[in-house]
Amino acid sequence: MSRHKLLLFIIAITAWVSLIAQLVLSFGYSTTGTTETLVRFFSFFTVLTNTLVAFFASVQFFSKPQQHGFFANANTQTAITMYITIVGLVFNLVLRSLWKEGGLQALLNDLLHSVIPVLMIIYWWRYVDGKKATYKSIPFWLVYPAVYAIYTLLRGPFATWYPYPFINVIELGYPAVLRNSAILVLVFLFFSFFFVFLGKKKPAQLD
Repeated sequence: MSRHKLLLFIIAITAWVSLIAQLVLSFGYSTTGTTETLVRFFSFFTVLTNTLVAFFASVQFFSKPQQHGFFANANTQTAITMYITIVGLVFNLVLRSLWKEGGLQALLNDLLHSVIPVLMIIYWWRYVDGKKATYKSIPFWLVYPAVYAIYTLLRGPFATWYPYPFINVIELGYPAVLRNSAILVLVFLFFSFFFVFLGKKKPAQLD
């Protein structure tokens, strides 16, 4: 197995196992019904993005060399790397101090928010031809987080639940949440441009 395929395998296994374990824990902690528990589980940007990473790594692992497709596109690979990088940064810089759980939950937090982002960045740096990523693709990259934000803010009042404290309208009110959302927009924009810029400076592929 090549180092390229080995890294994809490690990313895929780590992501799938972590997600499944987190889902099992979510059912254990849940005080709501099965459907609501599932909806809430997939209402976390962390879960959605790690699921995207898991699918990406799995598809690429089983793909033949030079095979074309959605996940083989440099723009797609760069966007996924940008998403999971922000997942890691937001958790470690903003949310980590709010989490008090230990044991398996602490391990899963580290896998989903630290280990997988780092592995994906390593993959992107070594094996993605960043020179093929384009600035004109950035508006399309922002559709995913924009749809997520709209969904979360629309569902929140009906469910009386928000996945993250910085978008909790019940606790903060709309002015603060909109301000936080604007900051996140700037974060996504910055890292989108940063990854395209960096991609054009780095070696195309190392092997």
